[in-house]
Amino acid sequence: MPAFVGNKKVEDYEWISNKDMIDSAHLVMGGIDLDPASSDKANEFVNAKKYYTPVDDGLNEMEWFGNVYVFPPRHSYFWHHGSQRWKMTRGLSPTLTSSYALWWKTLKRKWVSREIEQGIYFANAPDMFMYCQDIFDHPVCVFRTRPMLNQHFFHDGTIKSRNTCVSFAVFLQPSKNVSDATQHFVDVYGEMGRIIV
Repeated sequence: MPAFVGNKKVEDYEWISNKDMIDSAHLVMGGIDLDPASSDKANEFVNAKKYYTPVDDGLNEMEWFGNVYVFPPRHSYFWHHGSQRWKMTRGLSPTLTSSYALWWKTLKRKWVSREIEQGIYFANAPDMFMYCQDIFDHPVCVFRTRPMLNQHFFHDGTIKSRNTCVSFAVFLQPSKNVSDATQHFVDVYGEMGRIIV
């Protein structure tokens, strides 16, 4: 059953990255300055210096900066012409854009424009391998096992651990010392899965 965060309808739970994912992202980037797709509970795990909740609308409204970690929420979006922004929907249609793809494209755009210094994108959505193949233009780790993630249930605040599906992480390197940063990603994430550089 759906719940509300502010005035936005959401599912009755959210996925939260596990400790290994978070520790690895902190280690590779030297800390997480921003998590734009988060919640108060999620940031207890992520420990970003700043984070945006669904009410903040980090996808459309907020400034991105520094070292960014993105684990997208699982929704679909459509382009609302009246407000000139992406809006979330619970429907299914070939004209909709997956949340995973939209957050990836936003992260990459802000990295290319140098609004952010570097970024790590984590997703448990193997269909991204088909729909956003430009992820392979960057260092990628495909995890050898299905990660155990946290599920935070809104109705009672409980947290449960559960295996997810095929997952991967993409690294958008800083503009300086690219080869050193790439090697650092390989060293840290190489223990968790197959690295494609």
